[in-house]
Amino acid sequence: MRCERLENGIWFATEYLPHVRSASLGVYLDTGSRDEIPDQGGLSHFFEHMTFKGTETMAPLDIVRRFEETGGQVNAYTSKEQTCFYAKVVDTEAAGCLDVLLDMVFGAKFDLSDVEKEKEVILEEIRGAQDDPEDLAYDLYAEACFGNHSLGRPIAGTEKTLRGLTRGHLLQHREAASGRIPVAIVAVGRVDHSDLAARVRRHFRLRSGKKQSSFIRKPLVRPAGKFVGGHTQRNREVKQATVVLGGSGVPWKSSLRYPLLLMHCALGDGMSSRLFQNLREKHGLVYSIFSNPEFLSSEGLFTIGFGTEPKNLPKAMKEIKRELSLMRLRGLSGEELDSAKKNVTGSILLSLESTHSRMSSLARRYLGGDPEETLNEVLRKVNAVTKQDVLKAAKTVLGFEKWATASVLPKGIKADISRMLSD
Repeated sequence: MRCERLENGIWFATEYLPHVRSASLGVYLDTGSRDEIPDQGGLSHFFEHMTFKGTETMAPLDIVRRFEETGGQVNAYTSKEQTCFYAKVVDTEAAGCLDVLLDMVFGAKFDLSDVEKEKEVILEEIRGAQDDPEDLAYDLYAEACFGNHSLGRPIAGTEKTLRGLTRGHLLQHREAASGRIPVAIVAVGRVDHSDLAARVRRHFRLRSGKKQSSFIRKPLVRPAGKFVGGHTQRNREVKQATVVLGGSGVPWKSSLRYPLLLMHCALGDGMSSRLFQNLREKHGLVYSIFSNPEFLSSEGLFTIGFGTEPKNLPKAMKEIKRELSLMRLRGLSGEELDSAKKNVTGSILLSLESTHSRMSSLARRYLGGDPEETLNEVLRKVNAVTKQDVLKAAKTVLGFEKWATASVLPKGIKADISRMLSD
């Protein structure tokens, strides 16, 4: 693995894998929906969409053909804290396709007609989320957790905020990414570091060794989100109750990150987990149920999601509370902890077979300020977790009496899930 900070402060990293014939390429902007002001909600997501609408040298169709004509693919996503543009291509196309990615992100035209047209596309996406009970439940859950804080707002924004976004907002967003926002450009696979680094420098018109080589992009100032712990409910034309509940977790750099990850593995990650075995296999109350720890830069969430027949809600909530109480009281047995360590270690090792996973891991290390957290260091931290560490994590995050809930129920159905949780 090779990494360097370029003269404009951008991180550029590659990992050469001689045994593959592919390359995963990514341009990561360390900004997302949590970094937006209220009346510009959805700007990062809108920017993501607009980068595919053409540059001065390439029409939209030219862009996707450049990746797909040789069997590759290109895509993007926006999260609460990052916007990523990525591609997977055969190794012989890596250099040229990196040029295209850079042109997309830092050279999109933002034609006025495309701006208005793409707003309509995103409005359909927003409306579609309102029609999908799981998507709607998670949007409601974010709001229940963080209230009016930016972490509580939908990543895609609302119809009102989206309609207020302009070409000027897109240009300002790109200008910040070009010169101020932390950026990581990563390539993993059969790639040539020197060639790709030279192409990145050429794109930004940089010359190695210039005085600005010490320039460092400062992380965005991100006021911590205060967990509110509200409860919200919507009725829709559905048959099943979709429920999301959870509470404050821990941030990415917390010492409890790995203990919490192991607790999650045993509690709600997969078919052998406690929640799945109890609620589905033993009681037949759900088709699926899972837990999910979310590690953000200065806060986190621990979440449980499931769907069930409305009549089964009280019993499902009772069994969930039983499992959470047992975990908070006793933690994991030695056998469970060993099994969780094998599971997490195996997942990490299996992810090494994916160039995309390795690319994402590298980007997270550099943008998250953890460049020294190598694979061996991660495995060491996982295997060093004790039963006492897991018990501490459980006592920290499983205070379900103060959790937030969000649910989407069939029309005409009411359920006091907050009371079910606190009783």
